Amino acid sequence: MEISAKNLNDLSTDKPSRLRRDFFWLTWSGIVSIANSLLVWIFMARMRDVDEVGRFAILMGLYALFFSIVSLGLMTYLVTEISRRREMFERAENSIRKFVSSASVFLLISGLVSSAVMTATGFLVSESWTVRISTLVLSLGLIPTGLVTLSEAAAICYGRARLVAAASTVENLLRTVVPLGLIWGGFDIFTICLSFAAVRFIALAVYVIIAREHVVRFVFSKLEFRRIAAVCPTFAGTIIFASINWQASLILLGYLSTESETAKYGAASRFLIPVSILMASYSSVIQPSVARHVEQLREKLGAYLSKTARIPLIVATLIAICSPFFSGWVLTLLFGPSYASASTALDILALSIIPFCLVIVAAGGLVATGSQRVDLFANILGAVVCFCAGIALIPRYGAVGAAAAQLLSFTSMALVEIVYLSRKINGFSVWRTASLSSASLIVIYMFLWKH
Repeated sequence: MEISAKNLNDLSTDKPSRLRRDFFWLTWSGIVSIANSLLVWIFMARMRDVDEVGRFAILMGLYALFFSIVSLGLMTYLVTEISRRREMFERAENSIRKFVSSASVFLLISGLVSSAVMTATGFLVSESWTVRISTLVLSLGLIPTGLVTLSEAAAICYGRARLVAAASTVENLLRTVVPLGLIWGGFDIFTICLSFAAVRFIALAVYVIIAREHVVRFVFSKLEFRRIAAVCPTFAGTIIFASINWQASLILLGYLSTESETAKYGAASRFLIPVSILMASYSSVIQPSVARHVEQLREKLGAYLSKTARIPLIVATLIAICSPFFSGWVLTLLFGPSYASASTALDILALSIIPFCLVIVAAGGLVATGSQRVDLFANILGAVVCFCAGIALIPRYGAVGAAAAQLLSFTSMALVEIVYLSRKINGFSVWRTASLSSASLIVIYMFLWKH
């Protein structure tokens, strides 16, 4: 494929106006999702007793675990593959249609299997009948989730981030208003979980209605299906260990500590959700440009990744610096006085945002360069570190120990991925920004310790 000077110029500038527009819409989508998560938790914390909130935290932990796993970690791969086909193939639409159709079958199967496994897990991790039956109904929401992920990936690749924002807004408004009404009306956790599952099917219906002309052109390809199956183990392994990493602390708290400590950590960890959502949006927006750099301007890939890593890294450092000043006040304001003691756990989780942001950007570079096995190894290492640190720290320190385990996990992952990319890609270096961030944190925490 011959690349014109104009195409090179467009690529080198990364079409900043389009990137800003797409990021705006995905950020809006993230903000609505953040509001949903916080409002539901605030109402639960203020209107139900701590033990019930602890059971709700276990349910949400299980759902978050399998919600991440059901798409098999293929989001970045889907965006990269569709973008690559648009750039490189003469008959792009036919190739993309076969790929998307085959991927939809693959992800539907994943949804069905994930739903069954989540139900079985709910019966294993809790003796509470409420948790078990609620897990069963909540797991139904996993069935359409893989297809929603595929729809979002296709929309992003075609510059239709506004579609993603619209569908997400409708879903999150329903997922906020309906559960809040149920909590206010005194309904049990089972009914609340049923509403979550129903709204997920509505989200898929929105995408199907909007893209109905493309759904009709379904073209399944066994070859494409086998190709997806061939790359899936690495991505699936990565997301499984990443999900275990995210939820290990909460699940270990349920085993090794009290429901009260579980509820406190659940409240503090709510503030990681906005970060994960916004970083997922940021990664999705830059991934098509990363893929184009790999195909056409590989010598500039390192500099591009470094530039995109610095922005979230600096913001994450500011959050970590500000957290000790506001964490107790925010927790009390949102969740009530019972959760003020979770401020230390929240401060530690705020620190963990820094390595987490590095991991997200680095993972996109690893996938684009075909080095996703390194991301898999980093996530395995992170899960092992989180699990071992959690066993050692949680029995003595409760929610604070769980937060410390999460920080150690993200830091170990960031070290592996950044060191590898620095050696593999010329021009990739975030060490200067990371050093400045670390120095700023050391200074501010020395100040706080002395005063």
